[in-house]
Amino acid sequence: MTDEETRELVIDRLLLAMAAQLDTSGSPALAAGAAEALADLSRSQADVIFGQAGHLVHYGADTEPLKTLIHAITAIQRDEAPADAPLKPGDEVRLVGEVPGSLADYDEMWLRETTFVVRYVGRNAMVDVQPDLAEDYVIATVPAAGVEPMRRESTP
Repeated sequence: MTDEETRELVIDRLLLAMAAQLDTSGSPALAAGAAEALADLSRSQADVIFGQAGHLVHYGADTEPLKTLIHAITAIQRDEAPADAPLKPGDEVRLVGEVPGSLADYDEMWLRETTFVVRYVGRNAMVDVQPDLAEDYVIATVPAAGVEPMRRESTP
């Protein structure tokens, strides 16, 4: 087993443990200490967390608690966004305009029909989006101008 595979399995276990703990707490929100630990994630940190959680949901690992965890982490990200931000984590968007290079390997028709969820909003006019987890779990960085809001504050 490679170091990368080991890291992914450890992250999977931690996500599943957090999801199980959240599920038994009876609350859809993370404890204050957990929320604090997940505050102010960088783009790469958010990509790893949402990518790994998305992978688990996509392939069917006890999905409801994981979806609740994804939503709780998204709520933390959303609370950190400026109130007047045009896009916030959790917003559902669709691609408009030219297909970004980060998604060039995907079928354009599928991309146009897919609803994406904003996972990270950068300060550089770029956003990270993830499709509905039943479809795929890839996270792609795209120009904010290349997405159009469909609905605010989605579920995972």
